[in-house]
Amino acid sequence: MNADGNIERIRQVVSEALNRDFLRANVVDFRFERDTDHDGDEILRITVIFDGRARDIDPHQLSGTVRHVRPRLMEIGEYAFPVFSFVSKGDAGKLIRETA
Repeated sequence: MNADGNIERIRQVVSEALNRDFLRANVVDFRFERDTDHDGDEILRITVIFDGRARDIDPHQLSGTVRHVRPRLMEIGEYAFPVFSFVSKGDAGKLIRETA
């Protein structure tokens, strides 16, 4: 199943897992991009946009993000390996302006 056809379910699974298990900061949005890794395997790049500061995210907790989220994604038929990046809401706005 592709990310476009299942985007709302993917968004819900990722949001619930991150807000419940990992972040003290509130997740406000996600960006999804389908890609392949250097071996040609399908990956799902997930940019998590959160409302807060970088110190609101514990890197030790985030190291387990894939381990917690991937089984939940597989339950809804999304088998691409999730690759996460985290960007604050303020920095996300800067990224959009820089790429335009």
